[in-house]
Amino acid sequence: MSNLSFNILTFNHPQEEQVFFFTDQEQENLTRIHKTLVPKEVIEKYGEQEHYYTSFTEERPDFLAVLKPTSPEYQTIVTEDGEEKSIPVDNSTFSSSVLKRHYNSLIHNHFKSKGFLVKPNFISDTEVWLASDKQDTTGVYKIFDRFSLKVQFKSVSGSLELLVAFEGKSKIFKTSVSEFLEEVPIQAFNWVVYNKGLYRFDELPDDGRREYDKVYPVWNFDIRDALLQETEAPDKSNRYKKFKTAIDKFHRNYLNTDEFKSIIPIDANGFISVDKKRIGEVYKSSNQLVFGKKQTGKIPMYGIRDNGPFDLSTAVKINFFFILHEDDQEVGAKMHRYFNGTQSGFKGLEKFVHLPYQPNKEHAIIFKDRENPWPEIYQAIIDQDFDTDIQYLAIYITPISKHVSDRSRRQVYFKLKELLLQKGVSSQVIDPEKVLSNAKYHFSLPNIAIAILAKLNGTPWKLSTKLKSELIVGVGAFKHTDVDVQYIGSAFSFSNTGKFNRFECFQKDQTDELAGSIIRAVKDYVNINSNIRRLVIHFFKSMSREEIEPIENGLKELDLEIPVFIVSINKTESSDIVAFDQDWNELMPISGTFIKLGYNRFLLFNNTRYSKSEFNFNDGFSFPIKLKIECTVPELVNDYRTVKDLIDQVYQFSRMYWKSVRQQNLPVTIKYPEMVAEMLPYFEGNEIPEYGKDNLWFL
Repeated sequence: MSNLSFNILTFNHPQEEQVFFFTDQEQENLTRIHKTLVPKEVIEKYGEQEHYYTSFTEERPDFLAVLKPTSPEYQTIVTEDGEEKSIPVDNSTFSSSVLKRHYNSLIHNHFKSKGFLVKPNFISDTEVWLASDKQDTTGVYKIFDRFSLKVQFKSVSGSLELLVAFEGKSKIFKTSVSEFLEEVPIQAFNWVVYNKGLYRFDELPDDGRREYDKVYPVWNFDIRDALLQETEAPDKSNRYKKFKTAIDKFHRNYLNTDEFKSIIPIDANGFISVDKKRIGEVYKSSNQLVFGKKQTGKIPMYGIRDNGPFDLSTAVKINFFFILHEDDQEVGAKMHRYFNGTQSGFKGLEKFVHLPYQPNKEHAIIFKDRENPWPEIYQAIIDQDFDTDIQYLAIYITPISKHVSDRSRRQVYFKLKELLLQKGVSSQVIDPEKVLSNAKYHFSLPNIAIAILAKLNGTPWKLSTKLKSELIVGVGAFKHTDVDVQYIGSAFSFSNTGKFNRFECFQKDQTDELAGSIIRAVKDYVNINSNIRRLVIHFFKSMSREEIEPIENGLKELDLEIPVFIVSINKTESSDIVAFDQDWNELMPISGTFIKLGYNRFLLFNNTRYSKSEFNFNDGFSFPIKLKIECTVPELVNDYRTVKDLIDQVYQFSRMYWKSVRQQNLPVTIKYPEMVAEMLPYFEGNEIPEYGKDNLWFL
């Protein structure tokens, strides 16, 4: 078993007793505490109200001083079963939430007093910005490394914990807000720096609002778009090494010091190891996929190349047609050669995924206006007659990237997708610049080929698992900055072998509509499989009671007494808990490793490092995902085998991504809905054309 370590330091309470000062009146520089978290003495003194306020250790006139030990007292009770049990004495110490906030405030004030940039909110954590070793050579920005420090109570150890995370880099413009006002809309400014302090722009102190020439914005995407800056290529280097190198240096220089340890006495042993009792592994067979000729393998690229897809397209008569600008006909010709197998580097759609490639020149659309192609494209498609006996697929060579900063131009991509779906046509979008300038572009063709096969209702591969009497529903979301709707979720239904059924989309607050969609999926399933054993919902966050209840009611109306398992799946961001394999130079734990973080909470590593030495560096270094498993029959989640099966299922579904031959760290139950939710606001009336509801057109 691997030697794993967390990004966590442990410490003990700096004092055995503590005095905190409370009041019932809101005042500047006080911390608000909910009534459920304050000591009983505070409620007895001031009477019950929703919130109270504390200065923590700063004594103020007329404040109530409350003295308590920092660790609880314990008492022994006898349970109904006659067993003795030790439990903490009620109100014998401060709530863990109050103590966490106190320690966070100590950390916050410590770094602020040293002149560092510190984010103003310390309720859940403290974020510290330090000048980066590598600065911008163009002189446009100052670059900072960001670290977050979060106090936890015995999350994965028997001690208090300090979670230390590297948040990445931020750029602060050397140009002031006042100099940007002609180019950048005021609403684009989010975080700004004024007088060595970090503020939200709309929370600037009055002094800052009087001198915008001394207020400097932090770079963000909205400012990028306003300045028409190009999108930077994503950094695909080893995140684990960057993260670990950064936190080790931060620990060495700023935490493992006498000054810091005087307020937070961290343990001298440094970052803690993962208790081996917390480490598990998915089943070895979970890596196995089934390809053509019922051959199995772990690597999609090799499986497809050697055996072809698991299932052919349901369409036999397939016509491809190109949509391109008149200057991009060379790109179209090269893509044509790739698809028919005459361009070196790819053996063609027919040999790779068994799709007969036949271009239809009558339907080809060649437009003239590169800057505004939509009117020409729209009219050409509207004028086309598509034979219902033929399945068409459009190859759109776009002159406008979907990542271009001009939003109105970017929307051509979405408008075309929608119009083609209304005609019953799927599409594949090609970036012409990559085709001509990238000498390794042929490596992209396997990805394009399997996406096209999936859009034409073929099955590139399936999971090597026995079909179970259960339905898996995935609900994802995407946060939009372009539109007013904050989230739009999508419900996908799958069998446990990864076979996709159908999806629908909803706005965030459409709880009943989402529940109705899930119940319809169950109803459709039981019409064919009457012995359904359970419903599994993969959700992009924890499900609220309000979201679960209509699903339970729907199952009752169907006379189905089955458990509903809810697996909350969260991408780990940089501020989350991570683990490192200390026995491997690249630090990423072996794929399929999972770590128990608490009651039915887990960290799952999804990557392509299948053994200590088996890894393709080109596949990237995916961070883990966090899982939380709940059930409408709570005792069922106490069974380790059941929990492991559900973790294993999440792992398997991460291998069903048909936009690439490389595994993703998110399961498609979450990833696919997220992809649709990203596009949906650009469709008329937030509605997907009927053809697109059981087709993977968005790949």
